[in-house]
Amino acid sequence: MKQIVYGWLALGLFAGAVGQGRTDYAFSTIDYPGALLTFAEGINASGQVVGVYLGQDSRDHGFLFSGGTYRSFDVPGAFGLTDAKAINNAGQIVGRYDVSFTAINGFLRNGDAYTTLAVPGAMYTEAHGINDAAQICGFAATNFSSPNHGFLFSNGIYTSFDVPNSAATRALGINNAGQIVGEYFDPVTTKGHGFLRNGDNYVTLDFPGSALTAATAINNSDRVVGVMDANKAFVFEGGGFSTLDVPGASYTDADGINDSNQIVGTYIDGSGTHGYLATPLTAPVPEPSSGMLLALGVACLLGCTWRRRRASATA
Repeated sequence: MKQIVYGWLALGLFAGAVGQGRTDYAFSTIDYPGALLTFAEGINASGQVVGVYLGQDSRDHGFLFSGGTYRSFDVPGAFGLTDAKAINNAGQIVGRYDVSFTAINGFLRNGDAYTTLAVPGAMYTEAHGINDAAQICGFAATNFSSPNHGFLFSNGIYTSFDVPNSAATRALGINNAGQIVGEYFDPVTTKGHGFLRNGDNYVTLDFPGSALTAATAINNSDRVVGVMDANKAFVFEGGGFSTLDVPGASYTDADGINDSNQIVGTYIDGSGTHGYLATPLTAPVPEPSSGMLLALGVACLLGCTWRRRRASATA
């Protein structure tokens, strides 16, 4: 895992990095048996993983990976796509499915029962996040060429929202506090930005130097994961970013995170497209702050001066 450093402060021989804690991960591959492609997209506190795979029948099927066992499922009436995006701690799953070439609905799967999620007046609705209160977030549009608008579905009511002054808004993840993360697009620069929505307040999340940032999931400790420049995963916490790379992969994204900071996503290497599970090996190791390092540097300089004066006085 590579550490992203935001700034430097120097004093004489002293230099200190401003950053956040470091975490190392153990990676394991998630491949649905016999699948041509596998995408891991959501994880809950029990380590249950959901996603989508491309089968030998050239159809996209949802899957649940739990206790070492894979289970495939399709929304009844799906035209050729069932895509599971997130799972909460009660095992409820949300995602999207197609009803024709031109229409997509969201779904909620509770046990073996399915509920269609469709924002009124929208041609397509995608559900991407669900919390333990069964609040669901996603995005919708009246047709495939019109702007996306984020939505929150809570207690049977759809509430549409947009990041202020954005050309399009997509809500992709939600935690138990109701904080929502996603991406929005600037109408002038057409750049994509990540965002964190807390009530009616919005905070932009931009990976430094990237042309595109999308925040895809948030856990109950406010740790956010996502993808930047469409090919590299990131973790955001405590105001700092770090990258996440599956060893040997040419592409890594991050789509889900649980409260144990386990992360799921997708990677591409020479053998194909695979899901992965990244499990932290240790708790994050906090780095010294620049203020602390400055104080240590000053103390060191004062200590050296004192020792030289003492040596001169006793000579």
